[in-house]
Amino acid sequence: MSLQIELSETWKYALLGGLLAAPFTVLEVLRSSGSLTLNMVAVGSALAGYLVKRRGGNSTATGFRAALVGGLPALWTIGEFVSIIPTVPNPLWFQAVGVAMGLAVAALLMLFLAVGGALAGRFGGWLAERRGHGGATPAGG
Repeated sequence: MSLQIELSETWKYALLGGLLAAPFTVLEVLRSSGSLTLNMVAVGSALAGYLVKRRGGNSTATGFRAALVGGLPALWTIGEFVSIIPTVPNPLWFQAVGVAMGLAVAALLMLFLAVGGALAGRFGGWLAERRGHGGATPAGG
């Protein structure tokens, strides 16, 4: 009995765009975790949106997923922050608030990535349409 996983077109192109951006995100986090630009996440999302729109898929959803895949290494900075909290001599309630704030920042980072990726994917889809790759064939033509 073999396990076969069938990926949709959306996930295929999202993984392509996200995995192309992920190494650059890792390098950016390692270089300077204090300031992240995540430019390659936007480029990977736009590329994924462009490619999936050529096949008639949803470029916004693909860009959203590509950004989450490509921006996942950016959460390492939050992990560093949360791991430092117990080493600082503060009351337990203060440490709990610090962990909660770290998780809130992680959620906001992922939200920022998701919205930016969706917009970049939509832009890539728009570029594909401008180049004549709408993916849909006209009816009766």
